Amino acid sequence: MLHAEAITLAIGGKAILRDVSLSARAGEITAIVGPNGSGKTSLLRVLTGETAAAGRVRLDRLDVHPRAATALAARRGVLPQATRIAFPFTVIELVRIGHGAGQHATRADIPDRALARVGLGHLANRFYQDLSGGEQQRVQLARVLAQVWEPVGPGGANWLFLDEPVSSLDIGQQLSVMRIARNYAQAGGGVVAVMHDLNLTAMFADHVVMVQQGEIAGAGKPHEVLTSGRLSAVYGCALRVSTLPLGHVPYLLPQAAQEFVG
Repeated sequence: MLHAEAITLAIGGKAILRDVSLSARAGEITAIVGPNGSGKTSLLRVLTGETAAAGRVRLDRLDVHPRAATALAARRGVLPQATRIAFPFTVIELVRIGHGAGQHATRADIPDRALARVGLGHLANRFYQDLSGGEQQRVQLARVLAQVWEPVGPGGANWLFLDEPVSSLDIGQQLSVMRIARNYAQAGGGVVAVMHDLNLTAMFADHVVMVQQGEIAGAGKPHEVLTSGRLSAVYGCALRVSTLPLGHVPYLLPQAAQEFVG
């Protein structure tokens, strides 16, 4: 499991996270949602050990902090919102960079398999800079997958941390990426994803953590957290949540949203 206790973060004197505690389980997708500027990405960076903060984060028995980068690289892969590459790497070279940091760096087959998993095996020898934004995003996902290829390793469950993994993708690719995340979790790995699309969150997440102004505004199953009242309060507009006839998957119709006036 991933445990975060009393996480507090301030940058430049501004409070970003305030006494945040949460847990995420291997075998599940945990989605972090909330408005722009609510602290979602900052929280993810603390959970991955990229940013130091007051409080404590543990990945099973491993303390998570920037000084543990080498040990963490064997247990978790991180997909940031955006990645800028200054040098003309080919697609396969970038994926191999992630692969080399993982537990299976000696398995030469993994980079090609990771590219195939995201549907880009045919672009292995293209230069990364020549790809579309959506293709680049999927290459970065392949890099992360190659790093933590096996959902369960010698130290326990491995983890994917994904920051807005579907932001540049069309609807078919969005579903494909979320299915990759779902399969990783079903195989025993842990997935923590910052999400903006609340409908995709409801479809794929097992656990939802809602962040508002650096604090937890709700946590639980999608139908427990994604309610009309909570969403309207957190996002500052009138939202109405419905449910599908079968099951308890909530969904929102953007056409029904109304801005608060006053």
